[in-house]
Amino acid sequence: MRKNYKTILIPLVVILLTGLLYGCGGGGVSQQSYDYLKTKLEAAQSQIGDLQGEINDLREENEDIDARLKAAQLRVAEMESQAGVPRKANELVGETPAETAANIVRHYHETHTYSTTDFFVCADMAADVWNMLKTYGIAAVIQVGNVETGVGDLVDSNHSWVVAEVAPGQNLALETTSGRVVTREENALYYRGWSFPSPKEYKRYAELRREYNVRVDIIVELQEAAKGAYSGYQEAVDEYNRLVDEFNSKYFGNSVTTESQLFESGIEAQQGIVDEKEARYLQLQELIDSQELTMYDMIMEMNALATLCGG
Repeated sequence: MRKNYKTILIPLVVILLTGLLYGCGGGGVSQQSYDYLKTKLEAAQSQIGDLQGEINDLREENEDIDARLKAAQLRVAEMESQAGVPRKANELVGETPAETAANIVRHYHETHTYSTTDFFVCADMAADVWNMLKTYGIAAVIQVGNVETGVGDLVDSNHSWVVAEVAPGQNLALETTSGRVVTREENALYYRGWSFPSPKEYKRYAELRREYNVRVDIIVELQEAAKGAYSGYQEAVDEYNRLVDEFNSKYFGNSVTTESQLFESGIEAQQGIVDEKEARYLQLQELIDSQELTMYDMIMEMNALATLCGG
């Protein structure tokens, strides 16, 4: 007498696979049944080989992630900061540091062009104006945040500008893309966000931010792949359970026959498919976890470079 097979239950992603138990005895099988079961067994074994190939491809894809990050970074155009030469130095000097700062940002806007096509945007302009303010003896920081809604996390910032210290404890926000001063009364969000003491820290932040964004895209791709892999795994488990149910209904309690042995081989082959599909899903999940851990470290470094201001 042979023992009954048990179907697979999937509580989460942990798979409990029942071992195959063999009985004893003998018997005959029709040529048609034999050929049918033999064909199914060969097809299952072929599918296992295909799945192993997919797992090998996945390993190569993991090795390619770093190359993709480097390629994405190279796409960002490198432009030397050009602060522009004033017509006359004394034309920008006002009666107060606040007036000088306003003259600088206005003059900068008149002599520079914001261009997304050339990758010369608010980040480049903020660094330029910071340098001009330093040349005229005015302390300043490069600020990032969101001047429309405000944000609670540094990685959610979408804009850069400059905040100049025009008097002890008195700051003035400079919108470098439009060449104007923004007072606290006009928009208090210009006085909130994260500040960088110099372009050195800001450029490192920008580098990390670009890589962070690339990794976000990679994680989205991996999550989609993992979703598909888990769906394939569930389908394989369903087929395994179907075969087990059919085997138990036909052969449980009976003597071993050639036909029952072939059926058992088919179940074993399907179990191999289940194992391969689970392995592919788990590998994708490991890649996602690895990317998320790296991104967490990047967030920590970005926060260490900046100072939260304004609450």
